[in-house]
Amino acid sequence: MKSSSPRKSSSYIPSRKEIIQSASDLIPKLRERAEEAEDLRQMPAQNIEDLKSAGIHKIFTPKRYGGYEMDWGTQVDVARELGKGCASTSWMSSVVMSHTWNLGRFPAEAQEEFWPNCPDAIIATAFAGGGEMTETEGGFILNGLWKFASGVDHSDCAIVAGQYKNANSKSGTGLDYRMALIMPDQYEIIDTWHAEGLKGTGSKDIKVVDQFVPSHRTVKALEIGGKNPPGSELHDSYIYKIEMGMYFNTLLTGPILGATHGVLLEYLDQTRSRFGAMFGEKVSEQASVQQKIGESFEELRTADLIIDSLSDFLHQEGQAGRSIIGADRLKIRRESAMAAQLCLKSGTRLSGMMGVSAQSGRNPAQRHFRDLRTMSTHGGIHWDNATTPTGRYLLGIETGDSLIDENNLFID
Repeated sequence: MKSSSPRKSSSYIPSRKEIIQSASDLIPKLRERAEEAEDLRQMPAQNIEDLKSAGIHKIFTPKRYGGYEMDWGTQVDVARELGKGCASTSWMSSVVMSHTWNLGRFPAEAQEEFWPNCPDAIIATAFAGGGEMTETEGGFILNGLWKFASGVDHSDCAIVAGQYKNANSKSGTGLDYRMALIMPDQYEIIDTWHAEGLKGTGSKDIKVVDQFVPSHRTVKALEIGGKNPPGSELHDSYIYKIEMGMYFNTLLTGPILGATHGVLLEYLDQTRSRFGAMFGEKVSEQASVQQKIGESFEELRTADLIIDSLSDFLHQEGQAGRSIIGADRLKIRRESAMAAQLCLKSGTRLSGMMGVSAQSGRNPAQRHFRDLRTMSTHGGIHWDNATTPTGRYLLGIETGDSLIDENNLFID
């Protein structure tokens, strides 16, 4: 099928169906470049260009600055398609390119200063590690070293978190946290990304030494993460007004689903023509193989259903302006982690069935599985962390989240 770009003009906004189709059209190209992405340990420039040509980098960019500000869940559908070809590119689309959503919540002055000069921005973020902010006239002096800044080699700026001493801190520790928007000439990229999977994401460290950040390019972490953050007033869409934490985990699930689809597609393609190494039997005709394929397929189908339902729920609640409280907060954590668990089970079974042939050389099924396994370790979908609060809730023990504990309703 001939690929076509959805962007007919600079003001054209594609439909959800169109941008998903554009992502699907990219699968063959991404599959061809997947080894290059691994060797480079960052995105090939052509992948970035293709994503931008398809408009995928603008899914969560505000319309005010030439973006699409699309409904929640679009990023899942797009990443699921891209992941069938390359999970690192899928991660770039869903996780890194979603950071325009973060900037759309910064103070209005920061947005008005940045966006007009960089409407096609790719924004890296890095929160793991640590940073300190010292208040000074007109802003803060920032120092720190942060890990896992995915896509930083292709980014136009970065958002990091730093703690600062605040005599009026509500935490009682005297420390509060702020997000800071910093430009490429303010940070150093340190090449530390030597991972088993997601090699093409280039999730390197960034270092900042004694850099001044004006106050309007910073925002309290509690404010940007909560409802109606400072910059949301500039935009119409609900996505800039919702509580970020309840929506974040679905950014991870699209790439996980996509990588698992990739394992399945590669397994089926290779198994149709495989013969046993010892006896020469046709592998596809073995009943045990057929049963395990069916089991893995159903696990993946169920994971898709869980995330599609969860994305629809988040969209509906956000569009209606409703806060997510009580058992629904537990559901969001459980279901995103449950889908990841199902994907990991599905992918592990399929990869294991291929024996040594899938563990040697540059087998695409092996790559998809390594990417899947790496994504499944992300703290946002950690299984024990996702399910323990539900156990506490059911036992009548406080979870520590007031929006759960003060709205203790029975879990369906």
